[in-house]
Amino acid sequence: VLVNPQPGQVGTYGLATLKGPSSLSLDMNMIKRFKIREGTEFEFRIDAINVLNHPNFGNPNTNINGNNTFGQITTAGGSRRFIINSRINF
Repeated sequence: VLVNPQPGQVGTYGLATLKGPSSLSLDMNMIKRFKIREGTEFEFRIDAINVLNHPNFGNPNTNINGNNTFGQITTAGGSRRFIINSRINF
């Protein structure tokens, strides 16, 4: 099924035939606003990215000439991150 095409020829394997695992990410944020005076407020915000800390695995290796890693998933990402912001609205 998986053979290299001859030079100058297009292979017979369809586009997007191999699909990687799906990704899951739950993002949340919290905002607290403090009134400074009329028409002016201070905003404090925390953004949490990938709260569940679920690993998101990469796509499988599709290089059939690779060093015995064809079809294996060798990458993962999706670490939990927090971003803290503040701003003054007027």
